[in-house]
Amino acid sequence: MSFYGRTFIYDGIPSELYSLRILDFEETGGKNNSPAGSDVQIMQKWIYRKPRTYHFGNYQNTPIEFDITIGSLDPIIGVDRSRISKWLLGRGSFLKFIICQDDIQNEYFNTIFTSATNIYVGNVQRGVKLHGVTDAPWAWTMPRTLSYSFSGNEIKNFETTFYNDSDDNGYLYPITEFSLNSIGNSFSIQNYNDNNRIFSFTGMTPNETVTIDNYLQTVESDTGLLRLSNFNKSWFRLVPGENRLRIISGIGTFSMIYSLARKIGT
Repeated sequence: MSFYGRTFIYDGIPSELYSLRILDFEETGGKNNSPAGSDVQIMQKWIYRKPRTYHFGNYQNTPIEFDITIGSLDPIIGVDRSRISKWLLGRGSFLKFIICQDDIQNEYFNTIFTSATNIYVGNVQRGVKLHGVTDAPWAWTMPRTLSYSFSGNEIKNFETTFYNDSDDNGYLYPITEFSLNSIGNSFSIQNYNDNNRIFSFTGMTPNETVTIDNYLQTVESDTGLLRLSNFNKSWFRLVPGENRLRIISGIGTFSMIYSLARKIGT
């Protein structure tokens, strides 16, 4: 990777807190010398005496790995060494790693640091070399929210357009949430650009709020009721490019939370 940012933020904590700067940044895995991003794997099958392969599709599942060397002009004393290690290593999940650089300030790598080597100069620790593993072949934009609010207690039938400019050529699965009004008992979204796919709930309770994580495939209702039996199991997704959506419901609010893939790590 090639970045000119010299400071970083991990798990919401800036490196300046420990007077640390980025000294070197090197990609070690999922590397491709083209600006298109990480390696593409081809699913294909060769058949005896057939001159051409059967192509079943492509996928990208090689996460970015990198080495980063961070250091300080001042010696890193024992107390700070312990705090830095606790901050960067042994974390239980992927956390946001942000390079403080103007053109990518709203993008992050979801990262776990898996190992570290202390760097000494003249028997004094001046830096740490870390190995990071991300959850994807790309970076992510900060979570974005698109929301709508409706007044009155009637059935709404409206259309809207969402443009998916993610660098991932696959589907985008946002977190969706809707709240019904006092006459609402159903909710549906039809995506004209996804073969008219319909995402719908029926038999709901007026004023109910439902949150759906379409990627993890979970449904939560503020009533505490299990709502999978009220759902048609067509998880809401967005195709690359334009998505023309039609929403029909006795609805009070509707929102989508999403992050877009960005291939900045080449």
